[in-house]
Amino acid sequence: MPEQRPTTRRASPRYLRFLVTGGLVGVLVATALTVRRSDQVEQPWVLFLYLALMLGAIGALLGGLVAVVLESRRRS
Repeated sequence: MPEQRPTTRRASPRYLRFLVTGGLVGVLVATALTVRRSDQVEQPWVLFLYLALMLGAIGALLGGLVAVVLESRRRS
């Protein structure tokens, strides 16, 4: 029987989950801002679309950054 070596399991963050969560948080912030300012604009859906795209992208980037920071801290 071959000798069995103990294996170590490396826990790394799931990057896609962090990116999607950050993007969803950005879209939720866009929704809140749109609801708050909907009486000040002529077409609230345009404001929502713009904010959702911008804040969703920023949120995804921040989520990815959090995942990278967590992984680098775990390594050290």
